[in-house]
Amino acid sequence: MSTPIIPSHLQPHVAPQHYEDYTPTDHAVWRYVMRLNLNTLQHTAHPAYLEGLAASGISPERIPDVREMTANLSRGGWGTVAVDGLIPGVAFFDFQGHGLLPIATDIRKVDNILYTPAPDILHEAAGHAPILMNPTYAEFVRRFGEIGAHAFNHKAEHDVFKALKKLTIVKESPFSTPEDIEEAEIALAETRTHVTGISEANEISRLFWWTVEFGLIGDLNDPQIYGAGLLSSVGESRHCLTDAVKKHPFSLAKALATKHDVTSMQKELFVCESFEQLRDALEEFAQTMSYVRGGRHGLIKAVESGNLSTLVFASGLSLVGVPAAQETFETIDLVRFTGPTALAANGEVLEGQSQTEHPNGFTLLHGEGLNAVLERVEVGEQLEWTEGTLQLTGHVAAIEQVNGKRAIAVLKDARLTKNGVTEQFDQLDLVIGAITSTFPGTEVEALKPIPETVEFERIERPLTAADPIFEAVRAIREGQASQSRLSQLIDQTLVQLPDAWLLRLELLELADEVDQPRLLDDLERLKQTSPERDELITRGIKMLDLVHA
Repeated sequence: MSTPIIPSHLQPHVAPQHYEDYTPTDHAVWRYVMRLNLNTLQHTAHPAYLEGLAASGISPERIPDVREMTANLSRGGWGTVAVDGLIPGVAFFDFQGHGLLPIATDIRKVDNILYTPAPDILHEAAGHAPILMNPTYAEFVRRFGEIGAHAFNHKAEHDVFKALKKLTIVKESPFSTPEDIEEAEIALAETRTHVTGISEANEISRLFWWTVEFGLIGDLNDPQIYGAGLLSSVGESRHCLTDAVKKHPFSLAKALATKHDVTSMQKELFVCESFEQLRDALEEFAQTMSYVRGGRHGLIKAVESGNLSTLVFASGLSLVGVPAAQETFETIDLVRFTGPTALAANGEVLEGQSQTEHPNGFTLLHGEGLNAVLERVEVGEQLEWTEGTLQLTGHVAAIEQVNGKRAIAVLKDARLTKNGVTEQFDQLDLVIGAITSTFPGTEVEALKPIPETVEFERIERPLTAADPIFEAVRAIREGQASQSRLSQLIDQTLVQLPDAWLLRLELLELADEVDQPRLLDDLERLKQTSPERDELITRGIKMLDLVHA
């Protein structure tokens, strides 16, 4: 069995699958969705998905073991890791950038078979994994991960993530009341009101949503499905191709401008021409991001994020820390970093520039005019520089180089005056050169923050009265028990479990000519209880007719 290599900073997000905790009902949900989708998608999915499903070794009969999936996906250069539901976007993309598919291991409850806002193993394993066997598409998703891991978010989006994760857990919990769900929905809506503007992370999430998650491909009037959210949902896989869903030709600008809602079925979708078109659009988007643009644009994005960030300068020097506040003076930016910072180059922290060297934060003074002066100043000179209301003086004690270029000017007894207020520094390190890139986190291994703990919130599924019957039906179906018990199980279900529509479908598959009418009559009763059940039962019966044909 293959074991993927997981970077140390991502390991805390990996959660055990707890395979033995899946209930017979859970396996029945997997079987129903997989068989129904296979029956539907053979006519509507992109061929790469159907070919990948056959090559992935995923069985429609049982929930897959995530560890075993890696053995098959490794042929396409991918591995799998089990995670606990929603994980932070930067970690999600970082996994994919390393060729690792994060798989949420919970499975939707029967009531949410048509659609669930929570990532689950049906979505991840049956939706995302098979199509990764296609080399062009797999490289597109891996590249998406690399780019997404470099996207800045806003401070307020951390609270949105927590509220969204809470909602997905509440909606899938068998113990949640309608009031619990409403409360979680209100909390999510409230946190979203504090987000202003659109961050890079928000933009790339939208692009991911309209392509990898809910994308259509080919002819605008007769598209095929390739998005994992569509491929893994028995509701969306049909709904998406109806006239109820508006189809747009794929456009990067329109996709980025279109909001998405994870809590309901989609009302509009984008149809791309090919995977190559997606690849080109992704690279076009990357050129707008801070990690490519750098400069004041990237500096502002880093400050807005309020999180650990990296600023890369033309010399190759990197400044790693948490930018807390920024002031602009004509061409100059004054940025205060909070907490420890570090200066690094070529993947290593510079000697004497570890995080402990700046325990109270770092003051970055940066701009074209100052850079021009610092490129000429010599050790031993007295620096006196003014721009607008900003004045800087100090003794140049050292000029440090990185990769043969000037990188740091060390000022002793420095005085910084802005708007008439003066600060004094025993030593002020001035970073030289243009900012060529900014991105969240750090690529310096020694500085990567490794969470001490990641809180896992498992959705406990207590065994129900239906589970022993599901288990007995499976044993009969697989030839491990005699079919003589079937009538007894049908009687027990019809009398004791009035709402167990999925169990009735499994019994119907094995029932003889005597018991079939009883089950069909009762399923007809259950169809009247809700439009969702009507659709699920009708499609299930039709699927069984096809199986028997």
